[in-house]
Amino acid sequence: MNAEGGFGRRFWTLWSAFSASNLGDGLALVGFPLFAVSITDDARLVGLVAAAQFLPFLVIGLPAGVIIDQFDRRKLAMFAQVLRSAALLFVGFAALADSASIPLLAACAFVVGVGEVLTDGGLPAVVRDVVTQSQLEDANARLRASETVSNQFIGPPVGALLFQLSSAAPFLFAAGLYIAAVGFLAALTGNYRPEQSDDPGSFVSQMGTGLSYVWNHSVLRPLAFAVGLYALVGSAHHSMGVVLITERLGLSEVQYGLLLAVDAVAAVVMSFFVSRLVKRTSHGFSMKVSVVTFAVHAFIFGFSVFVPLIVLGFFIGGIADPTWNVVSATVRQRLVDDEIFGRMMTAYLFIAWSMQPLGPILGGVITETWGVEWVYIMSGACVASLLVFARPLFSKIDAAMQSTS
Repeated sequence: MNAEGGFGRRFWTLWSAFSASNLGDGLALVGFPLFAVSITDDARLVGLVAAAQFLPFLVIGLPAGVIIDQFDRRKLAMFAQVLRSAALLFVGFAALADSASIPLLAACAFVVGVGEVLTDGGLPAVVRDVVTQSQLEDANARLRASETVSNQFIGPPVGALLFQLSSAAPFLFAAGLYIAAVGFLAALTGNYRPEQSDDPGSFVSQMGTGLSYVWNHSVLRPLAFAVGLYALVGSAHHSMGVVLITERLGLSEVQYGLLLAVDAVAAVVMSFFVSRLVKRTSHGFSMKVSVVTFAVHAFIFGFSVFVPLIVLGFFIGGIADPTWNVVSATVRQRLVDDEIFGRMMTAYLFIAWSMQPLGPILGGVITETWGVEWVYIMSGACVASLLVFARPLFSKIDAAMQSTS
């Protein structure tokens, strides 16, 4: 790697694997709900399939962290892609045989989620192995931009088009992309086995170590809870977005898709400016920018029915996600030692994402009780409260990052 002249070959190999994997995620993201809706008109069963993919973070997240800290993280990510590919091939072949069912979709979605736990828990540590510390913001921004393009720009519309051709197609293509990611990871040179402590203790005690580490950390614990709040209101937003656009605003499903593209454009553009924002201000200030932009876009959705203003709201909302995620990823990478990184990461996600499955449920209850606009008004108020309650967190982040620079 050329530390001064940009990223080297290892980073771009990792980026290629990451991009292929995320494009597969994008196809599966639209494939599972479309297939579920084609099987049943019971919204509860459709929600069950969606929830199944998040359950592994709660069910196996802590033990997975121990495994991630004991084995080569690159090889574990390769195994995860093979696992996800096998699950999607199973769905695809079941679709071709006209034998798919909701329990089968939920089970395969769960397996895909298991692969995601292993990938998301280990690859962030690999990122810091292939770039210098000073490049982490830029590296995370490139990865975030790739994720946005794959998951929002290309994956969903292509997945929907493939589903129109054949219900098996998005799953089979996604499985192929996961295998492509395995190929890129195989080409990634280097040893990515984590450092081992002299006396790691029993497997059960190591599970508790990761959770205890996050819980007792002055930065990671409040950061995980802040992300948990984002996950809760974000999942409520996404689940009720189609109701807001098609029923309250009277727009079509195609127009809804175009509005999502506006959000994605803003997210990609902002990904390339996060590093500059951090360098000119601070990590904590950049996270405040995310809070403000999220709250503003939520209030626009809640209080306005003027379509041009809604378009602006989507653009402003697109700024929030990469600004927060790039900074929070960099914070974790700089503050946590290699030997415990996997256990920290899965414990962090265990805390941060534990509220995510409740978002669609709360969103549906609020919509039915008061109207869909109140989902956005209330979520905007909740996130805006971080400007007050998370002020100590932002100060601690700035102090911690200055001490590591």
